[in-house]
Amino acid sequence: MGTVNKGCKFIDLHSHGNMVENLMKTVHSIHFADARRMTQLADNSIDLMVTSPPYPMIEMWDNLFQKLDSSVKKCLSRRDGPAAFEAMHRLLDPVWQESFRVLKPGGFACINIGDATRSIDNQFALYT
Repeated sequence: MGTVNKGCKFIDLHSHGNMVENLMKTVHSIHFADARRMTQLADNSIDLMVTSPPYPMIEMWDNLFQKLDSSVKKCLSRRDGPAAFEAMHRLLDPVWQESFRVLKPGGFACINIGDATRSIDNQFALYT
């Protein structure tokens, strides 16, 4: 009773309790910063990334995207949904590049993604 299979070797938890406890310790940190430039993080240093980025084509994020790139405002002003969608996604490209850079091989990226729905000129669209 109380054994752990470590590869092909079994460890008695009662006689090696501290060792098993140390094997199961993890280090957690939260970085609240601009994900386009994560200079504080080394390459291949992250096991798990969890993020909820601003969603392109969700109205509550329009101002943010417009401040980052004036072409977003121009696209939305001329009611060009597909062009606005592309412009917003171009702004997120550096985020995904940085995420790939800092994730360890085999690391996990958990990205909360909402539905991108938008009505432009009374035309409902689902952007994917």
